[in-house]
Amino acid sequence: MNPTFWQRIDGLARSACPFTITLLLSVLFLVPLRIPNLAEVVPSVLLISVFYWTLYRPDLMPVWAVFGLAFIHDLLSGILLGVGALILLLFCLALNGQRKFLVGASFSALWINFFILSSLAFLFQWVLIYLLEPGIPDYRPVIFQNLTTVAVYPAFSWIFALIQRTLLKD
Repeated sequence: MNPTFWQRIDGLARSACPFTITLLLSVLFLVPLRIPNLAEVVPSVLLISVFYWTLYRPDLMPVWAVFGLAFIHDLLSGILLGVGALILLLFCLALNGQRKFLVGASFSALWINFFILSSLAFLFQWVLIYLLEPGIPDYRPVIFQNLTTVAVYPAFSWIFALIQRTLLKD
């Protein structure tokens, strides 16, 4: 039996859910709040979201969606255009290489793996900015942002799991 028009629309909306949630969270966390030095410690929800959805629902977070999200984030954040996209694509590639080991792993193993991958992503971002811009960028904001990103990972992971259970049933 063929699905009705509204069933197809519902399916499309559900399959776009991870991309849309990631985009909205990225934009929300880029809103300037006029708090001094806040940008240095705001977690990278883009990294958390891409990690979660690439790990558990790679069909709903393909590489082209990751690139699009990273490119939009680069445009809105003011970072050198393409740096974030390159880092996120490499992050995604590294995660896809470990995906078969991580899908059934415990949460603590996932959290440790996320810490390692996010640390490498932030380090690589700092190195690229060091190579592409004049002067030596400060490394402390990178460390603080990585630590806050790793610290809030469990909360966002729980929220994404709840979304997956309620909206994205197979």
